[in-house]
Amino acid sequence: MMNFVCIKWGDKYEPAYVNNLYRMVQNNYKHDFTFTCFTDDPVGLDCDTKPIPDIDPLHPKYWFGIENYCWDRSKFLVFNSHNWLGYNGKWCYMDLDIIIHNDISDLNELALKPRIAHSNWQDPKQLHDRKFIDIRGTYHNSSLMCWNRDQCEHIFWDVIQEEQQIYRTFFKGTDNYHFWRQREFWNNIPHDWLYSYNHGLKYPDDLERYKYREDCKICIFNVNKIKGQTPQYEINEIDDEQLLRHWHGNTNS
Repeated sequence: MMNFVCIKWGDKYEPAYVNNLYRMVQNNYKHDFTFTCFTDDPVGLDCDTKPIPDIDPLHPKYWFGIENYCWDRSKFLVFNSHNWLGYNGKWCYMDLDIIIHNDISDLNELALKPRIAHSNWQDPKQLHDRKFIDIRGTYHNSSLMCWNRDQCEHIFWDVIQEEQQIYRTFFKGTDNYHFWRQREFWNNIPHDWLYSYNHGLKYPDDLERYKYREDCKICIFNVNKIKGQTPQYEINEIDDEQLLRHWHGNTNS
């Protein structure tokens, strides 16, 4: 059994983001699965929901709007999902700003090992030439993570027990934490599975932006609606008809 989980808190994402993600999983995952959204507001959601566990410092209410780059701390909560939800089997966390447009049933086998998406479009020289605490973005991309049973529970407890050290060092996001503190633990999700709508597929060979890549499985489109911040990514309305068709759950040609 694969247990898919996502998180919706506040008004950054409308219910449609959760519902469309749920439909895309239904259309593109062929094995048995559950789908649960941790949220502070289940109104309008079509899937199973659970309240976001009230754990300080991971629940958004303890820090949202205070620290610029830690809005995604709540992702660490999902690594204890087997205890929150009581399900056995494999787990897959997905961000809400992704579009699934090909079959992802291989996650059933991939999740036997802990795996995380890889930002293959990043310039490795740039990452290594700059101090990691001064950048947001690493090779690891927590938009998609999968694991088996309780393989990742140690990450949840590491963040709880070493909170101050971790948030001083990796203050610009969870991706930095996964790359620099858990690098030896994670395996990569195959590089050709994902691409960035804003950055392309692979550095330096394929960096064409705003392009639908038919042979890949997942498009990350990097929504940024945080008021008062300069977006890291250039914001563009997705107008690609094929991507929109998949996002709305319409798999017909």
